[in-house]
Amino acid sequence: VLNNDLTYSYSFGKNGSSTKQFNCPYDVTFDNERYLYVADFGNNCIKKFTPTGQYIAKIGSRQLKKPTSVVIDVNNLVYVSERGNFCVSIFDTNGCFIHCFGKRGSGKGEFNRPYGITVD
Repeated sequence: VLNNDLTYSYSFGKNGSSTKQFNCPYDVTFDNERYLYVADFGNNCIKKFTPTGQYIAKIGSRQLKKPTSVVIDVNNLVYVSERGNFCVSIFDTNGCFIHCFGKRGSGKGEFNRPYGITVD
């Protein structure tokens, strides 16, 4: 984790499946309260941490499959692109599932292993 002036502050995590461990972390984002969200591809979840690196919760641990990207919009909705489920899932910042869209394919509303995501 970097300071505001982009100097090193601290790091956390190592390989594994426990709360502060990761198995192929693919992406990170912050919400408006500076909580950190990590797309943990290998553990099939999003992990939420405080600004100081303390573990808060797992998001989507039952329904997510190979999350590759995570982003949070201005309404604090968490969007997750899932390579394994060929969709985008939406959660609130407490981890409650709201909705998903997309399916496998190349037509309108379909995805072929989505990797990145952004909101405006």
